[in-house]
Amino acid sequence: MEFVTKVGEALLSASVQILLDRISSREFRDFMKNRKLNVSLLDELKITLLMLGAVLNDAEEKQITCPPVKEWLEELKDAIYDAEDLLDEINTESLRCKVEQDSQHVADKVRSFFSSSFSEFYWGLNSKLEATSRRLEHFAKQKDILGLQSVSFRAHKTPTTSVVNESVVVGREDEKEKLLKMLLCDEDPTGNAIGVITIWGMGGLGKTTLAQLLYNDNKVQEHFDLKAWAYVSDDFSVLKVTKNLVESITSKVCDGKNLDFLRVELKNSVKNKKFLIVLDDLWNEKYSDWDDLITPFHSGKRGSRIIVTTRQPRVAEITHTFPILKLNHLLDDNCWSLLSKHAFANVDPNKYPELEAIGRQIVRKCGGLPIAAKTIGGLLRSKVDTREWNKILNSNQWNIPDDDVMPALRLSYLYLPSHLKKCFAYCSIFPKDLVLEKKKLVLLWMAEGIVQQQSHGEKTFEIEAENYFNELLSRSFFQQYGGNPKKFVMHDLINDLAKFVSGKSYAQFEENEVSKSIRHLSFSLKKYSRSKECESFCRTNSLRTLLSQNEFKDWSATCVLTRKVLHDLLTKLKCLRVLSLPRYENIVEVPISIGNLQLLRYLNFSYTSIRRLPDVAFTLYNLQTLLLSNCVFY
Repeated sequence: MEFVTKVGEALLSASVQILLDRISSREFRDFMKNRKLNVSLLDELKITLLMLGAVLNDAEEKQITCPPVKEWLEELKDAIYDAEDLLDEINTESLRCKVEQDSQHVADKVRSFFSSSFSEFYWGLNSKLEATSRRLEHFAKQKDILGLQSVSFRAHKTPTTSVVNESVVVGREDEKEKLLKMLLCDEDPTGNAIGVITIWGMGGLGKTTLAQLLYNDNKVQEHFDLKAWAYVSDDFSVLKVTKNLVESITSKVCDGKNLDFLRVELKNSVKNKKFLIVLDDLWNEKYSDWDDLITPFHSGKRGSRIIVTTRQPRVAEITHTFPILKLNHLLDDNCWSLLSKHAFANVDPNKYPELEAIGRQIVRKCGGLPIAAKTIGGLLRSKVDTREWNKILNSNQWNIPDDDVMPALRLSYLYLPSHLKKCFAYCSIFPKDLVLEKKKLVLLWMAEGIVQQQSHGEKTFEIEAENYFNELLSRSFFQQYGGNPKKFVMHDLINDLAKFVSGKSYAQFEENEVSKSIRHLSFSLKKYSRSKECESFCRTNSLRTLLSQNEFKDWSATCVLTRKVLHDLLTKLKCLRVLSLPRYENIVEVPISIGNLQLLRYLNFSYTSIRRLPDVAFTLYNLQTLLLSNCVFY
């Protein structure tokens, strides 16, 4: 339970870090100085954010048993969002100044529309910054009252061992045979005396199980002079891993803390011997640490092997000498076989054919993850009631207490960089099975401000955002759809994970009240096509995203949105970064109130009847993406 609770607020840590990056920007600070604004307020804000960031890990753990801490975190989220909104307002003013300095003419009506608001902006900017700083400082003071301390995050996982129950392992015969050939040959494709076989894949796919099968294979037992198993994990230490290996080889507990002694001991233990070493669950991406770790092994005999299991693409790149084995998902038949082995452990499955039909539907939800099939099988163990099986089948989200599935997936999320956490959490607004277009998704991430600054050279914001997507794809957070290189889907369990980590700030509208804490909202045009539904969106003035799920759908729909409701949306939702309203065929004219959306970066009115945009739309200085494709004029 301790590990599970730490994940829910990891996104807040990411938001704090991104906010710190923004206020540390030289361009941002230079603008403040040039306008003779109080830059010292930024320094105060930075110190406060650093103090808050330091105690978030402790707060995230204590919130489960301490309601005041949970309330503190929820209110802090809103304060962080509001601080981002204010800094984005300042950035918008900076952009406006640049544009007007470069422009020789600005339409009088546009200037008159904004002149008063900009004056008020300058007059009140220092007071807004001061209020924001004081508000966050208040949270920092409360941390002491709540007893929050600075602690580092460590995921609490049970160490793995070399022992395996082969009777319940299914579906890895081909992979095992392929790896056996690498293990039992004495040559390495790179010419190294010590060959490294790297098994790479997302959490829960069975990397450790496959390594255990190889470790205990009879042919392997006969081929190597000695074997050793070490569980590495995220808490990497050359001393700890070396000590574990020495203990595994000698079968004796080693109390030594002298790294040099241990390295010499390990070197002597493997000298002139053909060995097999398994380094399970390696996370560390530093090549220098890897090189230090394996240096003692070079005294071994040619044909020695090291097996590394990892879910990190970079680790696979720096460790392997043989071709990397990327572990794929199990086939549904194998998943069913695994689930049934655990579910029918004490009963004859042939007596309950009606359960197989339900079970085969359940395994499709497992998405080829052995750990999911095993966990659900354990949950249904010896239960032969169809109601119990249907309950699992019809669950929208597998909220199984203390299960192994979500922790296996959450760990991959926890070790994402801050910007990738934000990208992934944003995807929680999409329903399951929605086919996502890579290009549109990265444009939405850009609109959220996740891509902070353009890289040097020819690298654009969009290319940088595509790199974010590719990184998440390599870590199996997305899967390619139907062989189309431009379209992708999220597996149901990954979608559940996105909803879990995003908390109350992200939601899909489902005919209920829109909470004031929601900042990113998607809705289905097919289902919600009348003005009365859209009116509910205006109740949350701080919305950043209002996105039709039809953004990613190809079907046509007849959707109605009155001019009044559109005007209300444009008037009240001043914090919008994304406004997507395609396929509202009755939208012919965009109200001048669109000028209120000064933070807007993404605007989609495709498949509407719009003839023109008002002049004031050209003062949306933050606008990055404007989509008006297939507009039909009647």
